[in-house]
Amino acid sequence: MDFRLIIAVFCIVFSSQIVKAQKSYNALVYEGNKKFDAKEYEASSSKYLEAIAEKEGSYTAHYNLGNALYKSKKYEEAAAEYQKAAKLTKSKYEKAAAIYNQGNVQMQSNNPEKAAELYKQALKQDPYNEAIRKNYEIAMLKDKEKKDKEKKDKQKQKQDSNKGKGDGKDQKNKDQSDKGNQKKDQQNGQGDKQKGENQGKPDQPKKQENKIPEEAEKMILRDIENRERETARRILNKKANSMPQSNEKDW
Repeated sequence: MDFRLIIAVFCIVFSSQIVKAQKSYNALVYEGNKKFDAKEYEASSSKYLEAIAEKEGSYTAHYNLGNALYKSKKYEEAAAEYQKAAKLTKSKYEKAAAIYNQGNVQMQSNNPEKAAELYKQALKQDPYNEAIRKNYEIAMLKDKEKKDKEKKDKQKQKQDSNKGKGDGKDQKNKDQSDKGNQKKDQQNGQGDKQKGENQGKPDQPKKQENKIPEEAEKMILRDIENRERETARRILNKKANSMPQSNEKDW
């Protein structure tokens, strides 16, 4: 057999295998796209995976797989596929699309700061893409709102903490005040008790030391005068009844 014929046959067989593989890859991507349009995201993911098995370095298969995973809310897996897709193309527009979708993943994950960074990278690849620019502005706004909220939450937490300390002091002061009031109430209670015991009893006379009422003093003086008069009368009567003294001596 002619050597040139062998080479020709080999080339024909190899080319047919390549064409067959290419048709298989394109068919799998096509089938995956149909499933995606029908919102059968799990089925579309399977077709894209088969396509990747046929042609590992395909931007389209990885990018489309990322979209199917994104729709299935498998955000981490979707981000990984978008990253692979961005590395597999030299087209600025395809790269911008892959990076842009990474930004969308971050927005879904409530990470607007990272999303804004990715949108900015995408804009460098496709500066006039209005959809990317709009999402960049939204991400910046969301990031500001998130940071403001976190700041307010920290301030509120600090205020609540200080309030708790203040409440502790207030409670301590209140306890001391209550204790003082309780002591005062006890004293008032004892006074009320004593007052209650004295109810129905006449007031005790007040003592005035070394002082005699004026009327009593007059009575005593009159009594003394009467007694002195009586004594004087007795002396006078006694002298009147006695024998007179003699000047003569008895011896």
